[in-house]
Amino acid sequence: MFRLFVHGMLPTLELLCFSVPMIKFALVADSHLGPEKFYEGQIRKLSRNTLPYLSELREELVAVHKPNFVVQLGDLIEDSSSQIDDSSNYKLGLNCFDGLPMPVLNVIGNHDQVHLSDSDLCKLLRNERLYYSQDIGAMHCVVLFSSSIEHTDITISAEQRLWLQNDLAATDKPTLVFLHHPLDDQNLKGNVWFEKYPDYCFVQERHQVREILSASGKVCAVFNGHVHRNNLSTIDGIHYITVQSLVEKVGEPDVASRAFATATIDGSRLILDVHGEDAVQYDVALRLP
Repeated sequence: MFRLFVHGMLPTLELLCFSVPMIKFALVADSHLGPEKFYEGQIRKLSRNTLPYLSELREELVAVHKPNFVVQLGDLIEDSSSQIDDSSNYKLGLNCFDGLPMPVLNVIGNHDQVHLSDSDLCKLLRNERLYYSQDIGAMHCVVLFSSSIEHTDITISAEQRLWLQNDLAATDKPTLVFLHHPLDDQNLKGNVWFEKYPDYCFVQERHQVREILSASGKVCAVFNGHVHRNNLSTIDGIHYITVQSLVEKVGEPDVASRAFATATIDGSRLILDVHGEDAVQYDVALRLP
């Protein structure tokens, strides 16, 4: 079973006069199913744990947390050496979520894209495209696709940004947004993966996307993975939350984070708990339409 440690709580923000019925969801990021690789002299993604952790998580979601929906935040696989290997691993990862008694939203990460084309991923996910939206309970949920080439050139296309603007205009529900790469400008100091390589981290058009989200007046929170740490930024009243990788090495000799998050929106508050060995809690007020 996973364990919860609460390391701290951020200050709460001023409440707005609007509330929504309670909804609960779970997030898991950067599972990296596939071969372990050395980075700067050591293995930092402990992917030997991916399948057992996902199996335990599946059981715990059903028996304990019972969320209304689940979001897989991308990098489901660690790219291997071929399209065949990656396709096999991606199917294996998806199987861990199949049959859950609640909707599962799948986000595409940069490692998912190395050997698998957009068409490949659409077929594996049985989706027409890699960005989409869905109403779940009182919330409107948007999944964005941040494309990348060899882990860099991270973009959200003009076509997708126009779709996003129109999608937000068409809903009257408070909205949650999910994608793999961060849209904020979080400080990368001390981050082993991206401090030296910010171009491998951020969406290039993040300022334009943030303007669309803010102008809609409907988006209250954005969730991403990729950075392999927990982080909260608040920009124009919207919370941008980064969730730690499931298998990031966080201790010696080979202690993996075992990270996943559960989030509850109740009234006009969001409480998010990241569970595992790198746990944190965020308790914030939401800007709601």
